[in-house]
Amino acid sequence: MSHAAFAPDIPAESLIGLLSDPSAQTRLEAVEALRARKEASALPALLQLLHDPDWWVRVAAADAVGELGDETTAQALLPDLRHPDPLVRSSATLALGQLHHKPDFEQMRPMLGDAHHWVRYAAAIALGELEDIRAVDALIPVLSEDADYLVRAGAARSLGKIRHPKAIRPLRRAVVKDDNELVRADALEALRCIWNGALGDDD
Repeated sequence: MSHAAFAPDIPAESLIGLLSDPSAQTRLEAVEALRARKEASALPALLQLLHDPDWWVRVAAADAVGELGDETTAQALLPDLRHPDPLVRSSATLALGQLHHKPDFEQMRPMLGDAHHWVRYAAAIALGELEDIRAVDALIPVLSEDADYLVRAGAARSLGKIRHPKAIRPLRRAVVKDDNELVRADALEALRCIWNGALGDDD
């Protein structure tokens, strides 16, 4: 595959054609190029790549779908929440969050209990992207109990994004008691987001 094929003036149709190239590396690079261009016309072809035999391609395609898709594409991502590869599960979860499709909340919440920490982290972040108040009760136990500090930090950030007063006490506890500096910092920033939101609501 020559670098000329990815020249800035290559038509989008040509890049979309490369999504079916026999080379997984070429498919991957075409996905990234279309994602960088924000080429929404590629969405139908990208959805097909969610079932690509190469897991790197699947992950990249899920990320691109999350950026380029809309609510109608969410159903295509749901089966990958049960994929055996944790990177695919995490990427699909993040993509669903980026789509901001609240009806998927019940499908995404169980991902907080996934065996792999990257999937739990993705779920914690994605539920914050939904900005669904229902996620608060799911994220608070994660903030205090998950064994992985990145997952706890992700829960803190999402609680700050949702900005529900119920999260204030658990976040204050995390600021004081969590043994990880990142979690403490993210919990403090989340508190600031909630307090600033409350002040804004009073104006």
